[in-house]
Amino acid sequence: MAASSRLVWTAEVADPAPTARVLEVGCGHGVLVSLLAERLTAGTLTAVDRSATMVAAATRRNRAAVDAGRVRLFASGLVDADLPDGAFDLVCSVNVRAFWTPPAPEWDVVRRVLAPGGRVLVACSLMSQDTEGAVTDAVRRLAGDRGFALTAVRSGRTPPIDSLALELRAVHPDG
Repeated sequence: MAASSRLVWTAEVADPAPTARVLEVGCGHGVLVSLLAERLTAGTLTAVDRSATMVAAATRRNRAAVDAGRVRLFASGLVDADLPDGAFDLVCSVNVRAFWTPPAPEWDVVRRVLAPGGRVLVACSLMSQDTEGAVTDAVRRLAGDRGFALTAVRSGRTPPIDSLALELRAVHPDG
């Protein structure tokens, strides 16, 4: 499976540091896993997906990185995943509606597993003209309720459908 322009664009926007510890939520076939993992020289990537079938496909696609210990994949929803506190510098997802659909308990998990100074990237396909505003407003509200601030909004030309990426960071309680 070749990488779509949407996933290539998302990897460019995510641009993890070579030593980053990355969590991808909803990894599907593992295409974004591959694109992000190739940017990591000393970092690691953990990915979760609810579908065991998708995790098996992602594991096959990323076999060398899995065998080298640079990529770990788990069949689990984010809320049920056994992930350590403060373990990730970057949490990213593409088209994972749970991040903009209430009640969005996934944000509580992200808050717990994100390292100090870490960031979150929520990307999606813009299926209609009102998608950008609706998703941005919902993410701002749901993530804001969990202590995150929207720090960047990016739109990308990713034929056949444009994409949106929202970057967020945890707001420190002391200001």
